[in-house]
Amino acid sequence: MLSQPVYSGKRMKKILLTNHYDGTALELLKKAVNDEFELQVLEEATRDELLKYVGEADYLIVSGRLEIDKEVIDKASRLRMIQRTGVGIDNIDTRYLKEKNIPLYVNQGINSNSVAEYTIMLMLATLKRAFAINNQIRNGIWKKQETALQTHELKGKTIGLIGMGNIGKRVAELLKVFEVNVVYYSIVKPSVSEETRLNIRYVSLEQLFKESDIISLHCSYNKETGYVISKKESSLMKEGVVLVNTARGKLMDEKAVIKALEEGTVAGCGIDVFEEEPVRNSEYARFENVLLSPHVAGLSYETFSQMMNMAVYNISEFDKGNLSAVEECLYNG
Repeated sequence: MLSQPVYSGKRMKKILLTNHYDGTALELLKKAVNDEFELQVLEEATRDELLKYVGEADYLIVSGRLEIDKEVIDKASRLRMIQRTGVGIDNIDTRYLKEKNIPLYVNQGINSNSVAEYTIMLMLATLKRAFAINNQIRNGIWKKQETALQTHELKGKTIGLIGMGNIGKRVAELLKVFEVNVVYYSIVKPSVSEETRLNIRYVSLEQLFKESDIISLHCSYNKETGYVISKKESSLMKEGVVLVNTARGKLMDEKAVIKALEEGTVAGCGIDVFEEEPVRNSEYARFENVLLSPHVAGLSYETFSQMMNMAVYNISEFDKGNLSAVEECLYNG
């Protein structure tokens, strides 16, 4: 049962994390929460647990896993504000929040560097077949020339970035030292001066698929438009293309990408996100040329700590009525 401690005759306001944290993650969150609030963490990251506890919450710190839909919002009778730990809002019913006049805040740009660094790592590790080679050595296999001649350099490649927000821009910045050709497609285009600074060139989405040796996703997911990469897009790509996805799993049709891997059209993938998470038995695991990780690109120790501190700071300032100090409000009734 949830406790309702009373301090100085008043009920302590409650922050509910819509996820289950333990270990270092929980300690960092606890450290960020000050004495003004009571922290509640789900015992399990399930919808049933969320519905069980959300009615007592004054504030939600929302991770990207559980849906914050009409049923959850209606159940949250005390809810004053939602704070997203990151920036993705595809799991939140933003239209209904506006109807209910409940503001939603995001940590805009907070994990940009972490995701960008991880993206570059996936590009390099895939081209260099780093994990497959590591496994060979661990299994006593020494095939120097045979293995080395299956690897490739990043220099001189054409990199297609889909999405040019904070993360896309940071990826472009980091890529400059590798002497690559960067093309991009984005609904919102940066200024001409920004394009010059980043050394990037705008192309149509179709042209990006045709030109790119490596395609990396850095856009948000839209339920109405669906996949960015499906069977149709796969047919447009250069043979031997590498795909990297550190954005959202539902941006790529896994069946279409797996078929392209089987046919050799796609030479390798670096995948940090999946259509359904968490993943237990991914079809991608069949392929030696696919690198997999559990949605960790934006969760370095430094970023996670900053993320929790900013989330609680926003809630604290909002609670005081100091709205001018609250960072990045997306929806405010």
